[in-house]
Amino acid sequence: PEAIGAAAVDYLDMFGYTALAFMWAKMAKAAAGNAEGDTSGFYTGKLKTARFYFDRLLPRTVALGEGIRSGADAMMAPTVEEI
Repeated sequence: PEAIGAAAVDYLDMFGYTALAFMWAKMAKAAAGNAEGDTSGFYTGKLKTARFYFDRLLPRTVALGEGIRSGADAMMAPTVEEI
């Protein structure tokens, strides 16, 4: 039970980043097919924002995965008095 609780927040964060990556991939695919000839900049803006997400935000899942795999020992080690 402690391991589940220790990993829960990181797991939910990781799921959120992954779900958003899926959606950004879908948007980027649609934007790539419509970017040529777009004078408003809407589709190129979508592509640039998708690139930002994949380059800057999605890599956070690596650290979240490490936290998930680290278990509960460090989190549960301090006593109530020590906290």
